[in-house]
Amino acid sequence: MTLPRPNVHWTFGLLVALVLSLLVFPGGSYAQDNSQGRYRPEGRQVGMAAGREFDERIYEVRTYEPQVSLDEFAAAMVFYPLTLSFDPPNGAIAFVPGFRAPATAYEWWGPALASLGYSVFILETNSPTDSLAARADALIAAVDFIKSENQNADAPVNNKIDPDKIAIMGHSMGGGASLAAAAELGDSIQAVVPLALYCCEPGQSFSGDYSNVSAPALVIASATDEVAAPAEHAKLVYDSVGSNKIYMELTEGDHAFPTNSGAEKATLARFVLAFLKVNLDDRTNLTSVIAEPGSDYADKFSRYETSL
Repeated sequence: MTLPRPNVHWTFGLLVALVLSLLVFPGGSYAQDNSQGRYRPEGRQVGMAAGREFDERIYEVRTYEPQVSLDEFAAAMVFYPLTLSFDPPNGAIAFVPGFRAPATAYEWWGPALASLGYSVFILETNSPTDSLAARADALIAAVDFIKSENQNADAPVNNKIDPDKIAIMGHSMGGGASLAAAAELGDSIQAVVPLALYCCEPGQSFSGDYSNVSAPALVIASATDEVAAPAEHAKLVYDSVGSNKIYMELTEGDHAFPTNSGAEKATLARFVLAFLKVNLDDRTNLTSVIAEPGSDYADKFSRYETSL
């Protein structure tokens, strides 16, 4: 009896896949990988486009929901790059939503940022109406939570995050909270990105001072935002920040422009990723990208200021 010859190409491919699975998922962590199954494809697409433009490595993206037992926030959606066991640790970002908004409203940011190597923790607040102060506390707690997940042997991001490469972000009241948190966190973070920031608690006006914020700040607003007009919110707050800051004011866009429904995802992803690459990964070659909008993007902005 003659046995059929094995398919050499198929056998070799199987062995390669097995070796890679052991490198990428040591200790059987594959079972925890991609627990949510899917993510918004538009985030992946804009992240890949930025990666190709910047000549940056593009990663596959996975997602999971960690167990959260904290008073400051209720849960988190985590998106992270799929790395090999010998890859160095990457940076991480904590993102807090705006007033009445759930974490899912910002889901596109996960694959957009993770595609270029960042673990992204989008927080679920304890209540949709949490105050600005509560959202700032959530971001402060999230920085420590990111570090604890990095040390958690059961987490897919175990030993994959560089604790010296952490940024915080937020939208609307979460954007105002990100600067308040940055003032408290000091050198514990390396960048802060407020989006369409609402300066204060509801009904209050800004009279504070963020000159003590040491992390580089990228403040992004919209000239047509009727909820948080830049003159009373983003630009007013930006002017109080010390040095190493950028102010980008989109020509068009309502208050929800940073959410899944926003029309300028590609523009946002491009500039935020360049900003993060410069400040978290020392990609000085991308400084020119954030120093000015450039002719291809000039019509996107009504105002662009920087202290770089």
